[in-house]
Amino acid sequence: MCLAIPGKIIKISGKKAKIFQKNHSHWIDLSLVEDVKVGDYLICQSNFALNKVESLEAEKILKLNLTLEK
Repeated sequence: MCLAIPGKIIKISGKKAKIFQKNHSHWIDLSLVEDVKVGDYLICQSNFALNKVESLEAEKILKLNLTLEK
């Protein structure tokens, strides 16, 4: 089973964003989302941002993921 984990935007350059996700950072494409800024959380697949997630929801997902990894 594959679980999409939110990533937090730490830098934006044009239509790319660097996100921090699960102890690493990487660049993703922002072509499919609008109105994002540093600090926002995104759900990504294959290095594309699919949608923005509210901070509280992202934190719930991240806590659940930590529980599932144990």
